Amino acid sequence: MNRCECPVDESLGCLTNHAAFAARSYLTHQLETNGIDMTIEQFKVMVVLWKEKVSTQQAIADFVGKDKTSVTRLIAGLEKRSLITRTTDKHDKRCNLVTLTPQGIALEKPTMDVLNAANEAIHREIDPGELAITLRVLKTMCHTLHYPTKESE
Repeated sequence: MNRCECPVDESLGCLTNHAAFAARSYLTHQLETNGIDMTIEQFKVMVVLWKEKVSTQQAIADFVGKDKTSVTRLIAGLEKRSLITRTTDKHDKRCNLVTLTPQGIALEKPTMDVLNAANEAIHREIDPGELAITLRVLKTMCHTLHYPTKESE
């Protein structure tokens, strides 16, 4: 069976899962092709840091949707490659602050260029109006699932 064929043709969950898997594989390939040695999980961590400049490990874990142990491993890998540094928060010794190194900062533009080109390629065959509707529907779905009302629980 083709990955984009779903046993339940109208299953939003199944189709979004297959689309996400295909997009993830495509982005991974594009990163590799462009000489960027980074996993998608590491990329998500870097996106947080490119945006925030400094973050706690817990905030990164919350953003990427992974447990703190998994994020600790991702951060260790990025730290080993000299893309980030970890320091203990002066105000809370239980917290580690994660910061970009100059090498990590320099990787932002080429990585985001690859992401933008990949998104353009992924969206190329989709009507812009339909894409806008799809994005709105998926955002609503995420919001509904993250913040259910009493009636939907």
